Amino acid sequence: MPRYALGWADIALDHYLALPPDVQQLVDARISGLLELPDGPGTSYDPGTDHWTTTAAAGEVLMVYVFQVGLPRLVILRLVHF
Repeated sequence: MPRYALGWADIALDHYLALPPDVQQLVDARISGLLELPDGPGTSYDPGTDHWTTTAAAGEVLMVYVFQVGLPRLVILRLVHF
C-alpha cells in the first residue's frame, strides 16, 4: 500500500487525460514511485514555492506536486507534456 494518497488539481488531471495512453502509462509508473518516496531520486524541491518537480516519459512530461511529510496526501498541481 502506498504511503501517500494521490490527488489532482483539475487542470493537471485534464492534461493527464489528454495524454496518449502509452505516455499515461509512463506517468502512472512515475506517480507510483512518488507515492512511495515523493522526495526520492529524480525530484527537486523549490523552497520559494514549496513545490516539488519531477519528470516522466524520458523527460517528456514535467510534473509539479506538493506533499508534506507525515500527511497522507500527494497532489499533482501541474502536468506538462513537451
